[in-house]
Amino acid sequence: MPLTLPLELSICTAAETRAACLSWLDRPDPGPVLAAGVEVVDGAGVQLLLALARAAQRRGRDFALADASEALRRACSALGAGALLGAGDVP
Repeated sequence: MPLTLPLELSICTAAETRAACLSWLDRPDPGPVLAAGVEVVDGAGVQLLLALARAAQRRGRDFALADASEALRRACSALGAGALLGAGDVP
């Protein structure tokens, strides 16, 4: 079952989103992370995704953002995290 990220991925939603991410990661077959609806992203949101990617890697699981929104791709690119998250670099 996929994890759908919220509209806002920021310091204001980090604790709530973290709890959902950890629950998703504990599933036997977590599926992709759906990121098409993310409209607001800050450094805390990208940091949370980086931590989730590392936690998935430690558990031997793949981590990929599916259909990352423009806002999320830009934030990842600006913070040097585009390649790690699969969001790609946006000029």
